[in-house]
Parts: sequence; structure tokens; C-alpha cells
Amino acid sequence: MAIYKRNAVFPDWEPVPWTKVWSAADRQEEGFHERALKQIAWQKIRWEDLPEGGIFGHQKDWLQSKDISHFTTLNGEDLFLIDNTWFGFPDPPRWGLVSRLPVQNELPWQHWGHFPDLPTAWQLEVQ
Repeated sequence: MAIYKRNAVFPDWEPVPWTKVWSAADRQEEGFHERALKQIAWQKIRWEDLPEGGIFGHQKDWLQSKDISHFTTLNGEDLFLIDNTWFGFPDPPRWGLVSRLPVQNELPWQHWGHFPDLPTAWQLEVQ
């Protein structure tokens, strides 16, 4: 049974994948809320100034294929903010969040879901 009430058509948060079992979706949403409450200053990816090694070991093609727009490291955790090119029903909400510990470079990124609005504690670098 889900611990959160989710609007199936216009949710405030959506699991990845959206068909995720409720118990797993609850854990994913808890992880999102844990990060959403933190003061995060996101750095915008400047494609023209991308470092030779990429960001967190990922090159431009990979970053763009995942719609990554911003990045940061907070409390030893690397985070990417996704700005979905296609968003809104029936596509996922606009934003997405993934993270991993730097020592887990060989492991996949942990997805924390999609959401239509940025948490108020987050600051986006726009320039």
C-alpha cells in the first residue's frame, strides 16, 4: 500500500518507471523528499565550456541524451538534475533527479523520480 496519495493524471511526483511497484515507489519518493529538503545550489551545464573529462565521468553525448541540465555534489553525493525535453501528460513531469556516490562510478545512477516543480530549497544557476 502506498504511503503517499498520488494524483494519477497530474502528480506532484512520479516514480521512474511510472509503473514501479508502490512499495518501491514509496522508497524512491522518500529519497526524493530527503534531497528536496536540502539547500542545493545547482550549477548549469555550459556545453561550450564542458571539461575534457566531462562531468562525473560523462561526456556531452551521454549528458544530452539524458536531458541533464544541472549538476552538483552535496555531502559526498553527486547529483544530476534532469530537465526533460518532452514533459507533461502523458510524458513525465518536467524535472528529474538522479544521484550516486562518487565511489560507485561503475554502478547505475539512482533515480529519485520526476516532478513538475523544483523544491523551494533549490537554487538553479541560470547563466
